[in-house]
Amino acid sequence: MIQINNLSKRYDHSIILDNTSITLPSKGLICLLGASGSGKSTLLNMIAGFDSQYSGDITVWGTSISKLNADELCSYRRDHIGFIFQNYHLLSGYTVLENILLACELNPSSEEENEKNAKELLNKLGLSQKKDAKIENLSGGQKQRAAIARALIRNPHIVLADEPTGALDRSNSNDIMELLKGISKDRLVIVITHDQKICSFADNVIHIENGKMIANALDTQTDRTDNNGLSLNKAVKGSAFKRGLKNFNVHLTRYIAVSLAISIGILAFMLSLSSGNMMEKSISDFKDKNTAFNNGYIKGEDDGTVYELLNSDKRIKNVYYQYKITDVTLRLGNKTEVIAEKYPLPKATENMSYGVMPKAGEQEIALSPSLAKKFGNDIRNLLGKELTLKYGEKKYTLTISGIYNAGYDDFFVSSDIEQDFYKDRDGDKCYSISYDVKDFGDIVSVSQMLADNKIDSKTSAKEVGALQSTFNSLSRLFLIVSILILAIGLFISTVLLIKLQNSRYKEIGLLSALGFNKGTIGKMIVSENLLLSAMSAIFNAVLVGCTYFISRVVHLEILITPLQMLLSMFSTGVVVILISIIASYKLIRTEPAVALRK
Repeated sequence: MIQINNLSKRYDHSIILDNTSITLPSKGLICLLGASGSGKSTLLNMIAGFDSQYSGDITVWGTSISKLNADELCSYRRDHIGFIFQNYHLLSGYTVLENILLACELNPSSEEENEKNAKELLNKLGLSQKKDAKIENLSGGQKQRAAIARALIRNPHIVLADEPTGALDRSNSNDIMELLKGISKDRLVIVITHDQKICSFADNVIHIENGKMIANALDTQTDRTDNNGLSLNKAVKGSAFKRGLKNFNVHLTRYIAVSLAISIGILAFMLSLSSGNMMEKSISDFKDKNTAFNNGYIKGEDDGTVYELLNSDKRIKNVYYQYKITDVTLRLGNKTEVIAEKYPLPKATENMSYGVMPKAGEQEIALSPSLAKKFGNDIRNLLGKELTLKYGEKKYTLTISGIYNAGYDDFFVSSDIEQDFYKDRDGDKCYSISYDVKDFGDIVSVSQMLADNKIDSKTSAKEVGALQSTFNSLSRLFLIVSILILAIGLFISTVLLIKLQNSRYKEIGLLSALGFNKGTIGKMIVSENLLLSAMSAIFNAVLVGCTYFISRVVHLEILITPLQMLLSMFSTGVVVILISIIASYKLIRTEPAVALRK
């Protein structure tokens, strides 16, 4: 029997039940009547353990369910309560049989036995032909029979029905009540109704008026008195992953939409990064092509002071004295030119017409246009050709690397070759000093340091400063655009995920009503989130791969490094999990009664 003692319930400042008491028998059909808002559904929710926020006590077979914790209440519902909801609360996308077997996942029986029992029950309820039909394809009466089958499959001691005939016509209402009347012969069935005609099926009628339960004398004398304590058995551990996989398949279309939204957002972010990568590559190519920008030139004699200052600066390398040289012979094919005097000049102030300045460690030479024309009319065709340079007893075979703008016959060679020119010149007065700045980014600061020391150095500091400002502005722009694109993608994904999770409150409330505790439900949702994360990562990889393939076909340059691709897949998965945790946090923690009302 159920003993309700001094039960009170308030919603905000409204009194729903006011210190009311009643004792209910262990079997029979009881109709619960009352005006809307009188507390009928509230009372059923408290008896079912959905709502534990009340004062007073509810004792079922000698056990106070008012003192049970959340997990114990789940066990109580699983083993002793069958709930028939007004709006059925059957899961769309599932068949009739799957909806019924959902209530069996936590019992110790085998899957074969549960399925056999479910089919027998459907046969008794006249639904055997509909066992494989999707719930959304059933009529109202058929849905209610399926809901009754789900409530009865575990043979509960108490069946609670919240207006089971509210959405049915008279014929179907009578059929449902006949079923419930038959069920009540060996268990307690409590039915909420507004229909006085339904009360003709009842053994007893309870009215709720002004917060009080009023009934004629209830027969509780025939209740069994032996073994009256509630047994709260541990649930058989159901497969949270299996349940999550099933739910994932049911909601597959929505999950695909979420995955695509996230993947497209990440892809847009990756394309933005690609633009940034191409910009960085262009900057890197520019630096490689314009190595002369790193060179500095200080004209004038030196007593060693400037030389030591340059050598002591860790930002500077390749410091050496330069001297005037004479009688340099250049030969290309059958053409020979003699440079009577060659003065060291600054490289950094020269502009390249074609090619690049000679690089250190390379056997290269760059010619001025007037000198180059003496070896060929089309000076561009000289690039890559070998030229022989003779100075004194030294002879070098050099590759023409570039043509630079100068109005006189002149040339530049690689710094190591130039230094070889100056061997055995230590006692002579130097004409100038050459040095190289190691890092492109330090050119401006090194020039400023020399200026602070009253040293006039010929460098490309102004040009480099302007370029650096442009580079930094572009880098910031690409970073801001990338972040905005990613933020928009994340926002859309978050909205879609929250919308998806908000549509599942009734599903989670139903699982709780069937005895699934928050831990199991949480694991189920985590499983779905992991599946969604994996799907999103795969979609991301496929989209990036397709975009990369299409770019090759249409000859559009996209620069995405393998590391960035791996990071995008990993970040996609992590982002999905984080958003899913945020979206499902409230869902998991919502009380069953509240979730079922949403």
